[in-house]
Amino acid sequence: MKRALIGGFVISGKPGCQAQKADILVEAGKIAAIGKIDRTGAEVMDCTGKYIMPGLINMHAHLFGTGKPSKALGGGSSQKAVLKFVHTPLGQKVLDSMVASHVLAELDSGVTTLRAVGDFCGSDLRIRDAVRAGEKLGPRMYCSGTAITVPGGHGDGTFAETASDPADLRALVDAHHAAGADFIKICVTGGVMDATKKGSPGELKMNLEQTRAVCDRAHELGMKVASHTESPDGMRVAIEGGVDTIEHSAGFDEALQEILRNRNGGVILTFSPALPLARLSPAVTKLNELCVYNSEVVLEGMREGGRTAMESGIRVGLGTDASCPFATQYNMWREVWYFWKMMKVPTDYAIYTATLSNAEILGISDITGSVETGKYADLLILRSNPLDNLEALREPYAVIKEGKFRRPMLKKNAFIEQELDSLAASL
Repeated sequence: MKRALIGGFVISGKPGCQAQKADILVEAGKIAAIGKIDRTGAEVMDCTGKYIMPGLINMHAHLFGTGKPSKALGGGSSQKAVLKFVHTPLGQKVLDSMVASHVLAELDSGVTTLRAVGDFCGSDLRIRDAVRAGEKLGPRMYCSGTAITVPGGHGDGTFAETASDPADLRALVDAHHAAGADFIKICVTGGVMDATKKGSPGELKMNLEQTRAVCDRAHELGMKVASHTESPDGMRVAIEGGVDTIEHSAGFDEALQEILRNRNGGVILTFSPALPLARLSPAVTKLNELCVYNSEVVLEGMREGGRTAMESGIRVGLGTDASCPFATQYNMWREVWYFWKMMKVPTDYAIYTATLSNAEILGISDITGSVETGKYADLLILRSNPLDNLEALREPYAVIKEGKFRRPMLKKNAFIEQELDSLAASL
């Protein structure tokens, strides 16, 4: 099938891009021509006054949650009951249905490529396979399956499997590879809700030997490794241990910068949970004083790590950390806006980071991430120019993934949206 997108303004997604009036011809799911096109035999779509840009790439999402704050996220009997249920046959059916609905929400929000970084019971892998087979709708998906860490590490008992001995950690990598995981996710440090001390949210959990064991085996199998890392100590262990992408980030020195740069690695920033947890009222977030304080520490560490990466020529990417409190499955646009606001970058650079830079980090920039002839037609059609105001991304007019057109049908949580809008107004 051929489709001609006529009369719109095209934003390529490359650094320094501007909106240029041009037509786009889509054929067999790919961009066949840009500019003056031959409409013969094509279904014509009038995009007059609309803006066409690459689909967003969400580099860091968990697909099992809604983003609604809950006491169950902090552990206790409620969490135990939920975890017990999802490990039953009925629980896995309910879980898969929920993940499938969240994947569709990601697509309808403008995300055409998604990297999922930790699931329950292999649910992400099952839904990914259904999407690839055309049985379900969703973005292009790359999934780690469950995360890997050590006993007591981030995600232990929930979305992570654990081992201490390096040989056992390598065996977990083998099992993930056999199960069809696209990459490996580890948790070198703890997180905000794991911390026991004020000012130390990224407590080191995996040591250098353990981290190297996972990374070396993954690389032998042709798999990259992403690491949850929220402290300078964690940055040292993760980077020296062989990690390819740092998730969340913290400050790191010149020696570590050189290692990660030479590895062609990346730093993935996730402001979507960090900002609300640090800046919204504890009455709203349901966090105690320790977690609120440590959320601010993580936020500032993330900003420092992001600045360091950009200044030293290391690729930077963006993800929502969806499923965390206030990080929904439909607000990748907010992550782009937060990045622009917190890092003081131009809007074109923010768009590049959420599209082509993310594709470069994933190693798929030859097929997606920018509006270019020969690439998949992974596109957003917007009612106004996001280069003037990134809030144009909030309500896409249409989403096109591999040439397939869809009008978004999103149901949003009014309470979360109200709180996040209030937060944005205060920044």
